[in-house]
Amino acid sequence: MSETRTFCRICEPSCGLLAQVDGGVLVTLTPDREHPVTKGFACHKGLAAVDIHRDPDRLDVPLLRAPDGSLSEATWDEAMAMVAARLTAITAAHGPSAVAAYVGNPTAFNALGSLHVGTFLRTLGVRRTFSSGTQDCANKFVASEAVFGSSAVHPIPDLEHTDLCVIIGENPRASQASFYSIPNVLGELRRATARGARIVFVNPRRIETPDKGVGDTVQIRPDTDVWFLAALLYEIDALGGFDEGVIARHGRNIEGLRSFIADYSADDVAGVTGIPAGTIRELAAAWAATPAASVHASTGLNMGRQGTLAYWLVHMLSFVTGKLDVDGGNLKSDGFYPNAKAGAGVMQDAYVDTEFGRLRRGALPGTLMSNAILDSDDPVRAMIVVAGNPLLSIAGQDRLRKAFEQLELLVVIDIYPSATSEFAHAILPSTDMYERDDLNIVNIGTSARPFVQYTPAVVEPQALRMPEWWIVHRLLQEMRLSSLLDDEDPDPWSKWRYMLQRGCGVELADLQASGEAHVLPAPTPGTFFDRQVQTADHRVDCCPAGFAEAIERCRLFFNEATAESPAGRLRLIHRRDPWMHNSWFSNVERMKRSGRTTNPLSIHPEDARSRGLSDGAAVRVSSAHGELECRVAFDDDLMPGVVSMVHGWGHAASPRMGIAARNPGVNPNVLLPIGDGSFEPLSSQAHMTGIPVAVVAV
Repeated sequence: MSETRTFCRICEPSCGLLAQVDGGVLVTLTPDREHPVTKGFACHKGLAAVDIHRDPDRLDVPLLRAPDGSLSEATWDEAMAMVAARLTAITAAHGPSAVAAYVGNPTAFNALGSLHVGTFLRTLGVRRTFSSGTQDCANKFVASEAVFGSSAVHPIPDLEHTDLCVIIGENPRASQASFYSIPNVLGELRRATARGARIVFVNPRRIETPDKGVGDTVQIRPDTDVWFLAALLYEIDALGGFDEGVIARHGRNIEGLRSFIADYSADDVAGVTGIPAGTIRELAAAWAATPAASVHASTGLNMGRQGTLAYWLVHMLSFVTGKLDVDGGNLKSDGFYPNAKAGAGVMQDAYVDTEFGRLRRGALPGTLMSNAILDSDDPVRAMIVVAGNPLLSIAGQDRLRKAFEQLELLVVIDIYPSATSEFAHAILPSTDMYERDDLNIVNIGTSARPFVQYTPAVVEPQALRMPEWWIVHRLLQEMRLSSLLDDEDPDPWSKWRYMLQRGCGVELADLQASGEAHVLPAPTPGTFFDRQVQTADHRVDCCPAGFAEAIERCRLFFNEATAESPAGRLRLIHRRDPWMHNSWFSNVERMKRSGRTTNPLSIHPEDARSRGLSDGAAVRVSSAHGELECRVAFDDDLMPGVVSMVHGWGHAASPRMGIAARNPGVNPNVLLPIGDGSFEPLSSQAHMTGIPVAVVAV
């Protein structure tokens, strides 16, 4: 048996692993205890990836759909010829705007896939792209671009030295942090607490309690984060907690920020957020009195109707109080390639007028995908889906199903036969993370302890599986367009090789030869304002002009929320789960043990009893957008008035995934809005939290 040093590519920390291989077969994955950064930590999801690799339901060969709807196996040459011919015919008849693409989450963890899929779409002239990013984090790029002049600047907590850390909309017990790469984040939080740091979670569900040894939770009504943050800033300012020197040296438009927060004191927002005014004022006083204080926010904040404004205020909480670029505060990491300049942009210049209104360039709102197919004057006729399952991950699956049925061509490149691929005309099998060589790219700019590591393919690809970069270049070649495969000795690594050498002086060849992780400088204070701020005047914009309409919407939403009576009202949130990662692990038997065979609606016992519901009762959950039937599970960690469901379920439409189809669960995204009003105008981020729902017994 041989052993290969590699790393996980499920979430951002990229934990070091050792892959045991026997006779060309991947037998098991174990934590790499000699890894200089992750030091033997790996979560059960990362170790369970071996089951995904060995899953007999994986795609092995290209599949083509016949006119009668049946699927038949094909060679790569046959598959490429069919897809190329149809794409060529569609673009010849209707132009490149008739072709669209959806790029899923795993592509962000795939160095060559992410690079060359982008090249492929540009070469085809595809202008309408959709992305999983508008389901979880699109707001962050817009807010950072507006405030710092770069979409790539996301300062992270200096957890090793912080004395107070406020964590909003995040559950490290269920999943590692996002936009904050730190292995074993829960262990790091425990260590911080042990040395006296205070950790405060802000979440509708109680994430931590003092008896768990990590921190405590301030419970907040979903989709009200922006008003909580505004009130926190208002109360800090009232205490004299703004650092006027830092603001004068490095900021502008502070009067705009002060004008905005003036409407949202702790007393003003208490009734809407559900957080007592005294709790907000106490936290404000603690923040003002703690020089080493830091803040982080994740998907719970992102998915609201005002995620960009909320993330703006996260940045402001750090900057205007002098907690940015200091020990124990928030610091900017670079990794192997300083990315602030690469992400530089002017927010106001990033929008274009479309038939669906004014939208940000880049990934279109996923909740408009069915509209682009069914309702457009220039409809999408061909869709290319790479490493994604939009039928389950985007709201409105019934309408999206009709849209996919109307497509003249649907191509799916994936490792599994998903619910989406059931509508595909061509299904192309890609390699998994242990069948391809790779570089840990996902945490550039957000890693607390940066490192760069190359991994070879641990095993040869099974059957006819091929890496995504090869698939897209082979398709370009078949269409007689410029392709990397036209070269006698194709080099898919050239751009990454350049970035490594230019960014940190590391040679890719050395990483390939050693197999070891190369540790890079950790983020340190003192250079942020000189190196990271990319605005025209190199000052932090405390109230970007491009936020004017959103600020007006914020006031209207607040007035509506103030006028509402919360009594009897339920709001749905999406929940992260230790046994699911998007829809990745739906077909893994070990993730179904101990009764984890479905995704019930979690509800506070008080809310259940007031509706005459017992634990485990069958219920109908309905919103203005759809309904579903499921069972309830009591959860007294939920804030009363809040219900939650784990996403990634709903696999009744995935018959070729045996375990998932036997344990399908239900898809909570049927309760979410689509079309007009379903996304935040600033960022195209889908509205996925705080959805009003009714729950009644079946």
